[in-house]
Amino acid sequence: MVEGRTVDVPGSRRRALLALLALEAGRTVGVQRLIEALWPDDPPDNAVQALYNHISRVRGHLGLLAGRLERRANGYRLHLEPWELDVDAVQRLAPDDPGAALSLWRGPALEEFRSLPELESESVRLGELKLELVDEFLERRLATGEHVAADAAAAATAAPLRERTAFLQIRALAAEGRAAEAMTAAQAFRRRLVHETGLDPTPALAELEKRVAAGTLGRQVLAARVARPIGPMIGRQHEREEVLRLLADHAVVILTGAGGVGKTRLGLDIAADADEAVVVPLAVVDRAEHVCQAVASTLGLRMTGEVHPADIAAALADRSLFLLLDNCEHVAAACRDLVVAISRSSPGVRVLATSRVTLQVPGEYVVRLQTLPVPHDAADLDALRRRPSVRAFVEHARRRRPSYELAAEEAADLVEILQRLDGLPLGIELAARQVGLMPMRDVLTRLDRALDLATGLEGPEAQRQRTLRATIASSYRLLTPDQQWLLRAIAPFAGGVDVPTVEALSVGLRDDPVDLLHRLVDASLLVADPVAGRYRLLFTVRAFLHDEIDLLAERDEASARFVSRCRVVAEEIGTRMPGAEEARVDRRLRAELDNLRAARDLASFDDRVAITLGVNQVATWRDLPEIWSWATELAADSTLVGHPSHPAILAAAAEAARLTGELDEAERLAREAIDAGDEIRGWSVLGVVAHFRGDFGAARQDWLQAAATPSPDEATFVGSAALAAAYDGDRASARSLLDRARVTSRCGSHRAFVAYVEGELLPSRQAIACYSAAIREAISVGCSFIEGVARVSLASAQARTGDVAGAANGFAYLIEFWRRTGQTTQLWTTARNAAELLASAGRPSTAALLLIVADAIPGAAAVSPEIARHSARSFVRVEDIVDKDELQHVRNEAAKLGGPAVLDRAVTELGELASRHSSVS
Repeated sequence: MVEGRTVDVPGSRRRALLALLALEAGRTVGVQRLIEALWPDDPPDNAVQALYNHISRVRGHLGLLAGRLERRANGYRLHLEPWELDVDAVQRLAPDDPGAALSLWRGPALEEFRSLPELESESVRLGELKLELVDEFLERRLATGEHVAADAAAAATAAPLRERTAFLQIRALAAEGRAAEAMTAAQAFRRRLVHETGLDPTPALAELEKRVAAGTLGRQVLAARVARPIGPMIGRQHEREEVLRLLADHAVVILTGAGGVGKTRLGLDIAADADEAVVVPLAVVDRAEHVCQAVASTLGLRMTGEVHPADIAAALADRSLFLLLDNCEHVAAACRDLVVAISRSSPGVRVLATSRVTLQVPGEYVVRLQTLPVPHDAADLDALRRRPSVRAFVEHARRRRPSYELAAEEAADLVEILQRLDGLPLGIELAARQVGLMPMRDVLTRLDRALDLATGLEGPEAQRQRTLRATIASSYRLLTPDQQWLLRAIAPFAGGVDVPTVEALSVGLRDDPVDLLHRLVDASLLVADPVAGRYRLLFTVRAFLHDEIDLLAERDEASARFVSRCRVVAEEIGTRMPGAEEARVDRRLRAELDNLRAARDLASFDDRVAITLGVNQVATWRDLPEIWSWATELAADSTLVGHPSHPAILAAAAEAARLTGELDEAERLAREAIDAGDEIRGWSVLGVVAHFRGDFGAARQDWLQAAATPSPDEATFVGSAALAAAYDGDRASARSLLDRARVTSRCGSHRAFVAYVEGELLPSRQAIACYSAAIREAISVGCSFIEGVARVSLASAQARTGDVAGAANGFAYLIEFWRRTGQTTQLWTTARNAAELLASAGRPSTAALLLIVADAIPGAAAVSPEIARHSARSFVRVEDIVDKDELQHVRNEAAKLGGPAVLDRAVTELGELASRHSSVS
């Protein structure tokens, strides 16, 4: 029909082309796929041109709607509105009204295209869909007490080997008091099945025959062995055992989790081990008042009129069986009433309900099915292959490509795929299916389309899971407007949210924010980390919500709200970090980093500045180089000139430069910051630069200048001045300054720094306890810089006191630590100290390589015999550890290898040294 007028489309290939495009309505069908579908055996030499000709003619048949057939970069797409295609209408009607869906059939679907394999498979699928609808329609009519024996007989004649249809005919006859005919129908089905397939019927037929013969079909329950679900069941052993343990002692267990997490599969797998089990699929039940009718029908209960929970409970009163209620979320209240009635009146029944929301049944035990754990890197291929999410991916891929094996070159792409899918089993299955068609890299690049990948599920009961989008949408539509709004408000937060953020977002909503959180977690649309107190969305749920935000034209509002909240969070972190809550605030900073990063990308210049300054100072002593770079980026922006925060950004950029070893740049920016008005941080950076250059007197004065104005970091400035005084040989002043720093300490970082400086004032053996205390305190609050410098001094002290293994292990760890955090100056100070150990332990070549490279690094801290005398820095002359004749060779080797390779060699030899001395001791 085009514009209400029937249009004939001549030519079988042209009609086949139109059918292929219509069945993929809204999705692009590739040119090669169309050619292979239309000419499966012998495509013409000019197949592409032949296809173009057919496309052109189909457009002609579409007349005014020719624009609906669109050319895409890699194929064609036919745009159809909802309900325009009969198949779409059938699938939309099926869950609520299978009778109306059946009325749309006008004959065998796609019958004329049986010679084309691709359309033949669609024809078979649609034929199976019709049979399922017939059965469902009969089931519902039978549940209401309607006489359907004649229609059931017709259905059984049309599908003579279909077990469900045969059972419906038998039950319909028995329900009308025609027991003899029912027994005849059962025996005929048994003979037919054996004769035509060689298979015996399932035990359910014998049970049904017994009940017909005994005349108890109307009041006894049809229970049998449940078939185990097809496909891999990986990574669920713990949850399976937990459900079985709970069911052994409790009447009701709720298996909950996000859509696509595998609740139904696990429930069926558990049911398959029960002696007597009944599975009630509730996905197709359209309204709450139909739940009891559907359950009674599945149980085989003969009931007339309206069915109530008490009726079902009474019929189950003396039975011992396993009842699986599958997909309860959209009729949760009705399921709750039913389960309450059963648990009170039927002590022998164990109920397992799968639902995306908890049912709130008194005495229920909830097992929340989480997504599969995902790997973080692909370095160890054998270990990667053992991870549950990887095993699931491989097993699903093998269903399309039986010979599939994960190759090393695919590993990194697979890890990213699994991370972006959050280990969601349904998402993994959909992605794995694509491996049968394309390389892993192509699967990764197409993940943005994951929401609309078909699941391959069939039948009306699979309507809500035909795509990931449909799976999520079915849960989302069950929410109240407030719950939906809050979920959309959370969507921009890539790093998740905490309760204060939820409370801030919920201002103006009627419901209590914590109640809303509970409901969203119960609905399995929000993942809770109760230990960290954070809530996050799965990747696929976020993608769905972003589409909803665009659909509702809320993008600008959502972005503005997100940036505003991130600015508040950044400022709160900066204010609260130097205090008693430092450990908690450090965890919050790391948890919020993804959000802050995303907010800066969306923010105005003022908001970017505010977010950067909010967290910059507290990131100085933490392994967060990304935050350091934010200030560098802003300092180079011409918009900053004249901005009120210009001095603070210059000072922050100066800190970033000194942290990465760019000492000249750090000095320049620090002086500009002082001139512009930020004296505190400007003088502090100048103190660090002077300290690294070995001018400890100037460093002390600069740090004391920074401490002259009260600030949250006074203790660190005074403590740093104490360290400079100690390195300058003035132990008395150092001790006095350190006492002052101890008094002004406000947080764990300050206490850790004071303990570290204390160690620098003591002989090596006594200092070890101070360094160890500093390390413990620093780790407890996430202060990686203090942890690192204390470890350098600890390793040096261990070397001086004869603990070669401890020192070697410490230096090897620290080289990797400083490389990871990007702190060049500390890296090469550590490397020089490690060189002294290697030289003394008979490894002069590698020691010399380290010293030569360190001398050539601009950002390395200065060292001399005078500096080394009072500080933790080692001074070793290259000429003292290698022969004069060998020196040039070592210099050439250092130039050839470069810094990274020399460090790699040093780490290897330090490991060997630690191992040898550990075994000796």
